[in-house]
Amino acid sequence: MGKTKFVKDIKEGEPVRDLFLVGNKAQLLSNSGKPYLTLTLRDRTGQFEGRVWDRAEEIGKRFERDDIVEVSGSAIQYQGRMQLKVQDVQKVAGEKPDLADFLPVAKQGIEPLWKRLRELVAGVADADLRKLLESVFPDPPGTDAARRFRQAPGGKRMHHDYIGGLLEHTVSVAEVCRFLSTHYEGVDGDLIVAGALLHDIGKVEELSYEGTFDYTDEGRLLGHLYMGAEWVSRECCKVGTPPAKAMLLKHIILSHHGELEYGSPKRPKTLEAVLLHFAENMDAKANAFAGAMEDLPEGARWTEYNRMFERYLFSGKTGK
Repeated sequence: MGKTKFVKDIKEGEPVRDLFLVGNKAQLLSNSGKPYLTLTLRDRTGQFEGRVWDRAEEIGKRFERDDIVEVSGSAIQYQGRMQLKVQDVQKVAGEKPDLADFLPVAKQGIEPLWKRLRELVAGVADADLRKLLESVFPDPPGTDAARRFRQAPGGKRMHHDYIGGLLEHTVSVAEVCRFLSTHYEGVDGDLIVAGALLHDIGKVEELSYEGTFDYTDEGRLLGHLYMGAEWVSRECCKVGTPPAKAMLLKHIILSHHGELEYGSPKRPKTLEAVLLHFAENMDAKANAFAGAMEDLPEGARWTEYNRMFERYLFSGKTGK
């Protein structure tokens, strides 16, 4: 059985029998003491909650989080949201279906984004920095690290949280930084573009994305700024990047969150690091705002309270 109907197309009252990725799974007890399962079921168009009220213990033994399962049940409205009253769940046997049906993917497409990244690499005139970038982003992307970079999300939840999101965010920030290097005097254009292309490289190892997006153990313990600086340090040693240039690149990576309270072990102290911090923050915020607008119910003008912005967001539609 292949995927036939997606979350965004499911309507209240209709029967459902389709494939979903299990995002979360928990066994709880009802007020009467009867066990039930609560599930997060997702595909590339969205997610909704599922509840298993009957045979919860039996059904719960059949699958785990991140499994792709065949679910049958009926769609209902509960507290203004779609929910699935689940009758049965079976883990999909055999070859795993294409994850692209179950996880959101960058709208611009992986290949066009990779082409733009490679153009940015080719535009770096400094031979030392270009050699480093060619090592990290080879074309074709034959290394495991490059393949993972192309697939990684930009975050677990806040921004660019889809397959290819890291690639999309990286390209966007680098293009903004390339413009800024022509707009402001005294900016090292090659350094800021190289820093932009490498600033989030640690997310390749900070996040897991073979199923539901989550953090690796190393990601939780160390974080992508430290991991990225270590990664770039190793690559610089491998290709022979001069120590002074390697130091400036690592400073950009370690300081790109801007402030100590936002996770940066160092605040930006070079013009390139300052500009990249604002470009990176702007791109993340713009993407998160666009995502919030996409999630608005039809006819709504205001979002729910947004954790990233710490406020309600307005769509700009004032009506007639």
